[in-house]
Amino acid sequence: MLKFASNIKYLFNNIDLVSRIKASAGAGFQAVECQRPYDIPSGKMRRSLADAGVEMVLINAPAGDGDGDKGLGIFSGRISEFQRETERAIVYAAEIDCQRLHVMAGQTNQDTDLNGAETIFKDNIAWAAELGQRHGVRILLEPLNPIDNPGYFLTQAAQAVRLIEAISHPNVYLQYDLYHAGMNGEDIIGPVGAYLGLIDHMQIAGVPGRHEPDTGDIDFNPALKFIGKSGYKGWIGCEYAPLGRVEDGLAWAVTHGFGT
Repeated sequence: MLKFASNIKYLFNNIDLVSRIKASAGAGFQAVECQRPYDIPSGKMRRSLADAGVEMVLINAPAGDGDGDKGLGIFSGRISEFQRETERAIVYAAEIDCQRLHVMAGQTNQDTDLNGAETIFKDNIAWAAELGQRHGVRILLEPLNPIDNPGYFLTQAAQAVRLIEAISHPNVYLQYDLYHAGMNGEDIIGPVGAYLGLIDHMQIAGVPGRHEPDTGDIDFNPALKFIGKSGYKGWIGCEYAPLGRVEDGLAWAVTHGFGT
């Protein structure tokens, strides 16, 4: 049976972050994910999760100076900042019993030495993986589509897998977002079968628009059925902007076992 997590950046975003946890539980979610939880002290976050009876299954490491940076991992001049912020994230994740940390690469420009950036990124991720392993936190890499994220270093699942294999650390995994694959015009099912052993988390949203998965041009039902039969045991994050009440837009998930 598929397991769906509420992304509390997008869902219930008309209320404060802690209240979104309780609202997610009330809607039937047993887990949440959050890009930026750090304004909430870890002790308060842990209590809020426990009170709601849900777990935090994924957070992002700090990505730099606001939305523009999209990560610190590829920059030669920011290695100390990368290590400081990633360590803070790993410790925070461990304190709230979150086992997954998405570490972002960063944005390139026309002057970026891509080979050099890749080397730095691999070294940084290997460092993060080792530290994360000591704290029980897995390090995840997620490709982002270049339409929404122009210049982002990591854009395709095959590229991420190549890096993971090159890093060759058992604590580095793939975060596979069906939305980004769909925006790339890629086969969204093939990578699930090909990379199942490396995929530790998935996410979904309608393509285009990033609303409920049943509102876009792609029919996700075949992919979700395939995932359900594949043996995948992880969570699927509902990382979309709802068109109305969250509860009114979950029929697509109910079809695949949500709430049962």
